Amino acid sequence: MESGTLNHKAKITASLLTALVVLFLAGGIYYWKKSWSLAKQNDLNELRADSLLSAKLRLEGDLRTLANQLDMAKDESQSLDNRINQLHGQLDRQTNTIGGLRRENSSRDRTIGSLHQDLSTLSVKGDSMQNQLEASRDKISWLTQSNELLISQNKELQQKVSDLTETLATKAPRAAITGDAFLVEATKPNQKQTAKAKKVHRLMVSLNVPAEMQLKGVQDVYLSLTDSQHNAMMSPLRSTTISLSNVNQVIPVHAIQGVDFSRNPQRISFNIAPDHTIRPGHYRAAVFTKDAYLGSVEFQFRDSFLFF
Repeated sequence: MESGTLNHKAKITASLLTALVVLFLAGGIYYWKKSWSLAKQNDLNELRADSLLSAKLRLEGDLRTLANQLDMAKDESQSLDNRINQLHGQLDRQTNTIGGLRRENSSRDRTIGSLHQDLSTLSVKGDSMQNQLEASRDKISWLTQSNELLISQNKELQQKVSDLTETLATKAPRAAITGDAFLVEATKPNQKQTAKAKKVHRLMVSLNVPAEMQLKGVQDVYLSLTDSQHNAMMSPLRSTTISLSNVNQVIPVHAIQGVDFSRNPQRISFNIAPDHTIRPGHYRAAVFTKDAYLGSVEFQFRDSFLFF
């Protein structure tokens, strides 16, 4: 009985030892593979580091080369700036020379001869000076022709002004010119036109202001409505004094409108709603600015019969 138990324990012990040996071998193989993989990865990293270091050194060398080239470019740019300044100085001197030639027109022949002698010794400046001299001659010729043309045009304008003055002398003075194309329309509440006094709901007065009146700027234009006895047709907004050429006149003002007379000719319209029923009769609509009479028109409203 004891012998069987011992054999069983021996088998278990052998199995355990075998398992430990297998685990040890497996761990050793895994560790060896892991170490080999890490060593290979380390070698790759070292190769990469060497490659990056080499690239860095090349870039640093390129940067130094570019810096040297930049310094050389700056030196060349400074040299070019100095050369340009010298050229500008030469150009200024040449411009001053040309100005002197223009001012000394009376002695241009002697100056041109002197310039030809200088051009023979100044081969670099020769062509430029010759071109500038030819341009000066062309400009003098052009200015002479332009002056002759201006003199001719001035004579023509003087003749036109003289003719216009004679023409205007035969025409009516500006104070006699007034607006035209007056239109007076009275409408009922239904927008239909009417000539009956008690039916008038709105009154529209319009006229054309001709350009010949020569009104300027923005001015207030006044509409004055009076009857045959020169009384206000209806209650005015206010009264104002109009300064005409030979008299100051106080008028009742029934409408005011600001008008820009820089746009002439133009049409002006006034719309008025009477504050009470209009009586039948003859009326006059006159239009003024503060210092000008623009014209007037007469109109009438008739009486109604019964309910019509």
